[in-house]
Amino acid sequence: MGVPGQKGVYRQLQLHDVEDIECRLGVSYAATYEQELANLRALYQRLDRFRPDVVYVWNMHGVSKSLLLGLQDQGTPIVYDVHGNWLSPHVFDLDPWFTWWQRNQSLRSKCYQFYLRLIGSARRRLRHFPIGTVADLDLSNASICSESLRDDLVANGLVQAASLPVLYPALDTNQLLFKFAYQRARKFMWAGRLNAAKAPGIALRAVGILKKRGIEVSLDFYGMGEPTGRRAMRNLIDASGLSDSVRMQGIRPGELLSKYSQYDALLFTSCCNDPFPITPLEAMLSGLPVVLARDGGIEEITEDGETALLYDAGDAEALADAMVRMIDLEDGGCAMAKKCMENLQAQHSLDAVVPQIEALLSASISE
Repeated sequence: MGVPGQKGVYRQLQLHDVEDIECRLGVSYAATYEQELANLRALYQRLDRFRPDVVYVWNMHGVSKSLLLGLQDQGTPIVYDVHGNWLSPHVFDLDPWFTWWQRNQSLRSKCYQFYLRLIGSARRRLRHFPIGTVADLDLSNASICSESLRDDLVANGLVQAASLPVLYPALDTNQLLFKFAYQRARKFMWAGRLNAAKAPGIALRAVGILKKRGIEVSLDFYGMGEPTGRRAMRNLIDASGLSDSVRMQGIRPGELLSKYSQYDALLFTSCCNDPFPITPLEAMLSGLPVVLARDGGIEEITEDGETALLYDAGDAEALADAMVRMIDLEDGGCAMAKKCMENLQAQHSLDAVVPQIEALLSASISE
C-alpha cells in the first residue's frame, strides 16, 4: 500500500478529493491544469527512465484519467487489474479535468474556454491531456477482482465489464503468522477503516445484543484512518456501556498480520458492496475463523457453515446470531478454518494467480 518507510514503493502522482468542499480542482482552470501537468510530468519521467514494455494499472481513483487516454493514444500497452469502482461512468466522469471542460457552468470558465479555443491553446492542451469517457478505454487486456464488482460495473453502465475475466486477489502466505490453537470462541476482533461503509457500529451493537442475552464476549477494534475517527469510535463504545468488554486498539501499518492468531474469530461487517476486501482474506489464510457479512466479492470464495459463517449485512441481530453459532462450535471453528485455508491456498495463492497475471501482461505485449 506504500506505507511510510516501505521500500520499493514510490508515490509521485497527486490525488484529488472530489468530496472536499474546499477543493478547487474542476472549478479553477489554473489549479486543475497545474495538477494535470504535475501528474503528466511524473508519469512520463518514469516512463522515460524505466522504458516499460507495458503499464500495469490497478487503481485510478483520485488520479488524472487523462493519463490513461494519453498512453492509449500513443499505443502504450496497458493492462488493467480492476479492484474498485473507479471505472463506473459516474465515478470516472468526476475527473476534475473532464469536469472543467465538460460540466463547469460558471460564466467565467465558459468565457475562458472560448478564449483558449480562440487562440488555439485548447487544442494543444487537450492533445496532451485528452478528455473522454470510460467507453474510450481499451479494456481488452483487463481483469476484475470479483463477480460482484463486475456485475456492479455493468449495472452502472460499463458494458465492457461483462466480458472481463475474474482474477481474485492473492496473498504471500510467507508473511502470515498462522493460528494453531483453537478454543470456544469468546475473543473476537474487528479490523478496517472506521467509516459507515465498513459499519463497525454493527459489531458493537451485536456485542450489546449478546450481553442482553446473558452471553459475555470481548471485542477488540483495530481501527484505521484519521485520529478523529478512532476518537469517535471510543466515544461510541463508552456511550454504549460496553467499555468493559469492547476496546479500541492501536495499530501501526503492517502490524495487523501478527494479530490474527491471537483471537478466536474475526468479524467482518462491511455493507458497501466491497469489491474484494483483503482483511478477511488475510484472516482466513492465517487460519482464523471468520464471521462475514454477505457483502461484495468475499462471499464468492466462502460457503456458509463450511468455510465461514455468513450473515445478512447491516443486521446486528443476525450478526449476534452468527456469533452464537461460532461460540457453539465445540472445536472453536478449527475444522472450518482449516478447510477454508486449504481451499484458499489451492485457488487463491500466489502460485495460482501470478501465472494468470503474467498471461495478461504477455498478451498485451504480443498484441
